[in-house]
Amino acid sequence: MQWLRSLLGLRDDHADLFSPVPPNPAQDALAAIDDLSRAMRNHQGAVEICSALGNLYRMRGELDRAIQMRSSLLHRADLNREDQARIYFELGRDYSRAGILDRAQEALRKCRDIGGDKPALELELALLHAKGGDFLAASRQYRKMGHDLQAAHYLVRAATTGTEITEQGLLAEAREIYPASPEAWLEGIMFQISRESWDDVLCLLDQGLGSVGTHLGFVLLDPLLDFEDSGAPVKAILPAAYLDALLTVIDRHPPELAPLHYAGCLLRAHGRIEEAKTWQEKTLLMSPSFWPARLELLTMSLPEQQMTAVFELQLEFLLRRAREAKRFVCGRCGLKRGQIFFCCPKCMSWHSITIRQLLSDEAS
Repeated sequence: MQWLRSLLGLRDDHADLFSPVPPNPAQDALAAIDDLSRAMRNHQGAVEICSALGNLYRMRGELDRAIQMRSSLLHRADLNREDQARIYFELGRDYSRAGILDRAQEALRKCRDIGGDKPALELELALLHAKGGDFLAASRQYRKMGHDLQAAHYLVRAATTGTEITEQGLLAEAREIYPASPEAWLEGIMFQISRESWDDVLCLLDQGLGSVGTHLGFVLLDPLLDFEDSGAPVKAILPAAYLDALLTVIDRHPPELAPLHYAGCLLRAHGRIEEAKTWQEKTLLMSPSFWPARLELLTMSLPEQQMTAVFELQLEFLLRRAREAKRFVCGRCGLKRGQIFFCCPKCMSWHSITIRQLLSDEAS
């Protein structure tokens, strides 16, 4: 059928396959919609064709047309229960995408009543709970599906809106469900920082570094430094009396770039410059291209240099611009962010955050 060949990108004439004109996804979608519309007229509006057409409308953001398409299908007398369940499922996704969450939940509930529990339906319900701000329900739904990472994440989200007792209980539950959850350890550490319970902070850091792994250890160390908008640490939140104990904790775990770098930043913030240089040099031994450590070493060496006023002004400008680079990057898709994130907003990968190591890529 021509509409199916068009939808799959097949052509009868192969002469233009190597055309220098790049494909246009918008035009491809319009062509598919036209072919599906003709197929509906030629095949008495087959349910599969209507469903595919509705999906194309949703893909193009024409949610009102997609919803209208599904709603009209539900009035057909020849629908079997499987088709009904599938249409309600897609209708729920349409409403969810449109932000009409109550109708989305109603459509998905009808899908479950007709077709029973299905993995795709369970996932859509979890996403719907999260989108609606019912983080506890989202966590329970993910837990039911065996997705412990997401279940722990939304328990932490629920904890931030609860009372102090509820908050600590949910955080403990999150760490029990998924011990490698950096957000669960981070929230616990920040809670103890707010109480200035520094021994408890160090205890949680030690446990957390052993659970999440040193590759994500910087997430737990980040709240110990107060970063200004430029990215330069201006002061340490951790008191100087606890700094040596923190260095002992970091030394107890396998060496990794980020924790070594943060230790150097804390030492500089407390005025222990020579020790700070040593820790930053350790990071460069592991990765000579690690720009945050080079930036720190350059900053600490400036007072020792003899420079003209013009050169010093230009160098300060370059350093300020370098510090404005977004500090974090998604290790999967390369998205840059200035703040800690746990689920990449671009590729939706979990715990893919890393410290940006190179300045060669343009900040985005």
